[in-house]
Amino acid sequence: MAQITFTADPQNWIAQAQTVVVAARKADLIAGWPLAGLPTAIREIAERLAADAKPAMGAVSTSLLPAGGAKQLVLIALHDKISRHLSETRALEIYLALRGVARPDSGKVAILIGLAAADQAEGAAMAIGRSYPLYSRKAGAKPAAGEIAVLLTTSAGPVSAGLDALSAASDAVRLAARLVDMPTAELDTAVFEREAVSAVAALPHVTTQSIIGDDLLAHGLRGLHAVGRTAMVAPRLVILDYNPPDAQGDAVALIGKGLVYDTGGLFLKIVDSRMLTMKCDMGGAAAVLGAFVLLAKGGLKRRVVAALAMAENAIGPDAYRPDDVIEMHSGKTMEVNNTDAEGRIALADAASYVGRNFPVKVLIDAATLTGAQLMATGKYHAGIVSNDNDLEDAAIKAGLASGDHCMPLLYSPELHTSEFKSSVADMRNSVADRMNAPSSASGLWVYLHIDDLNLRWLHIDLAGPAFVDNRGTGYGVGLIEQLVRAI
Repeated sequence: MAQITFTADPQNWIAQAQTVVVAARKADLIAGWPLAGLPTAIREIAERLAADAKPAMGAVSTSLLPAGGAKQLVLIALHDKISRHLSETRALEIYLALRGVARPDSGKVAILIGLAAADQAEGAAMAIGRSYPLYSRKAGAKPAAGEIAVLLTTSAGPVSAGLDALSAASDAVRLAARLVDMPTAELDTAVFEREAVSAVAALPHVTTQSIIGDDLLAHGLRGLHAVGRTAMVAPRLVILDYNPPDAQGDAVALIGKGLVYDTGGLFLKIVDSRMLTMKCDMGGAAAVLGAFVLLAKGGLKRRVVAALAMAENAIGPDAYRPDDVIEMHSGKTMEVNNTDAEGRIALADAASYVGRNFPVKVLIDAATLTGAQLMATGKYHAGIVSNDNDLEDAAIKAGLASGDHCMPLLYSPELHTSEFKSSVADMRNSVADRMNAPSSASGLWVYLHIDDLNLRWLHIDLAGPAFVDNRGTGYGVGLIEQLVRAI
């Protein structure tokens, strides 16, 4: 696998590189300060490319270099100004441009990023991490085992503080993306559990617990059990508890949807190949795991409890059925009217379990929950739903700080609870009217199972940004990590 190293040494950063990548705002490139440390021959070519560059999402300029050193220059001219709903970290611009160029399998890659401010470094580090995914099963292809050296700089000079934290951030994103990219034949619920436990094994003050298969019933997790009971590998709830001795403030719960595959159940996904790519349906749990690792590794002085609700929504003789009535962990009963609305069932059980068994005051859930999220907020912005205005505002700011963009959706139980009306149970599990803000309503459905607990709650629907152009992105790691730090 390609190793990403962050450095503050402008001399050794470029040594032995075969490819040099320079990214900065066009005005800064023209001003020249991001290019100042480059060798003369490379700087002169970069100046010419910058003068002609037309910033656009995903656009790059390339040039072969004179013999005697690096062979190729890739220049990414970022927009000088961007709209208010995009991050000044320029993480999305960097990722969209960098993901298709400068592969490390042909030699060392040296990346220079010009930042407007040093506090944008983590977002840039995460963008670089997601640009170099770890998972590949291409036969005969060279392993991308080269070195990627990264120098982040501002007009005041290289960013030298917190380089280990930048490496941890990049690694956490790559971990989440790798898990999302793995097919279910390689990442069933048992393997996912092992990956999660392994990821936190060396971290201080972390304990783990797994509730597996029929033991879910003994703990009242009948919804999660129903969703995954017919799969060949049992469903499970994996709980990671970071509880440092000097913990301060309210404990935070992180709940992740971990559907390792979603066939739709008996509501089989057969229209327009909708079942393709459903290995990504555990993107919420992957994001929660990555954020949890990053928070614990960074020594956060706050208790964080993460719960990963893992299941495969398969078809089989014991599959849960439309019209079944299931008593959820919350005690509320649910009439199934859509077996393809399974993620909220898993999430709601996990949220209720953690909310009632741990002293948490804030609960954040993350899920690839609805295709309607892409209609509402697009491919690159998650949709968020919250019962707390301050928490919603903090999430928007965390998204801009990390480069994991998000946009608020409606929170209105008065308007949307009726979407789930049932004549025989407390609720159905899917909306009656798909034209009535279904992403908002689906997020609300999770909250209806913890609405008696007086929790500050935020739901993140990351169906779009977690999986872009058939690759996992590790989206949500930065958003969740920054949000928890900001609470």
